[in-house]
Amino acid sequence: MFNLKNLKYIFLCLLIVSGLYFAILLVYSFNNEPDIKDIGVIQFDDIISNQSLTSSQELILDNQNDEDFSYKLIGVRSGGKDSSVVVKKANKEYLVAVGEMLEGKYELIEVTSNSAVFRYSQKMYRITNDEDN
Repeated sequence: MFNLKNLKYIFLCLLIVSGLYFAILLVYSFNNEPDIKDIGVIQFDDIISNQSLTSSQELILDNQNDEDFSYKLIGVRSGGKDSSVVVKKANKEYLVAVGEMLEGKYELIEVTSNSAVFRYSQKMYRITNDEDN
């Protein structure tokens, strides 16, 4: 059976080993330098594009080619950054703000007074508000 003296030496050895490990990590972190690469000067004119998002990518109007995206637009709140839409699919209604995901798949990127544009990978979907609702 262990006596108190042997238990003390085991505990001291564990403390010394863990202390040496953390001391080595500290020395290594002092020697570790970040690799900073020069990317040059970036002009804002190169970044800002005056073209609409829908002109540079494929736009699918009113669910012509994809049966999976069969949502109906039933409400629009237009207001810049705070824009949101209410869409309906199979008796379920979803409230989606600009920049949020619809069912974790489609991202709402643009809202106008009577339409909304969603993006899924490289495809864009525009749904318009039906006035007969």
